[in-house]
Amino acid sequence: MKLLNQILKIGLIVSISFLTFHCEQTDSQNENTIFLGLLAASEASKKCETVIDATYTSGSYAQLCTPQSGPGRFFIFEGMKALGDNGYFYLFLGYSQTPTSSTPNASGQYSFVAGKSVSSANPYVWFRNLEYGNYQGGQADSGANPTSFSLSSDQEICISFSGTSTAPTTYLWVTGVNSANCKIRSSLQKENAVVNYSAWPNSANVLNSNNQSYFRFSNTSLLKASKIVVYSESIL
Repeated sequence: MKLLNQILKIGLIVSISFLTFHCEQTDSQNENTIFLGLLAASEASKKCETVIDATYTSGSYAQLCTPQSGPGRFFIFEGMKALGDNGYFYLFLGYSQTPTSSTPNASGQYSFVAGKSVSSANPYVWFRNLEYGNYQGGQADSGANPTSFSLSSDQEICISFSGTSTAPTTYLWVTGVNSANCKIRSSLQKENAVVNYSAWPNSANVLNSNNQSYFRFSNTSLLKASKIVVYSESIL
């Protein structure tokens, strides 16, 4: 009888230990699930997408989506392609109301332009603000006429407006050029950017990050894109 009691006690201790371990493991799994859920929700709040479809009117200024966590600072343009000459895309940042001109006209406003001119087989891409609004072919400062990629086929292009205390540093990357991949942040570096510019004439012209972003295609029969993905966090 004494041996039987000892066996029963050992069995009870093992059972309690197993239940305790199982409960701790379940609690740990639940905590991990909650953490991953919160992390996914946080990441989702930093991103939004605007699909360019038949509802967009060619030549019009349209409002771009804004992530829940704040205005866009990093943008990916998917499926950008030149279907003809002299078609251009415009992105506008720091505007309090819908633009009426393709050139920024107030402090805190910035734009990015991309397209293909009849004068060159290569694309033109550049950044603008109030003081720095004109682009001359071949300029290698806030813009470029690169030979590293072509808009004759679908391209994934991404840009970043980095910095909040002075005029932003602007970057442009193209997926597949210099080992860049717009969907892999770690691949986007200063060294492999097609454009890396910070020498604005007025460093005090800080991007107005509290206002809305807009976009415009001059003619979607000449230049098109399928989607604009917006992130509230810049690169670098």
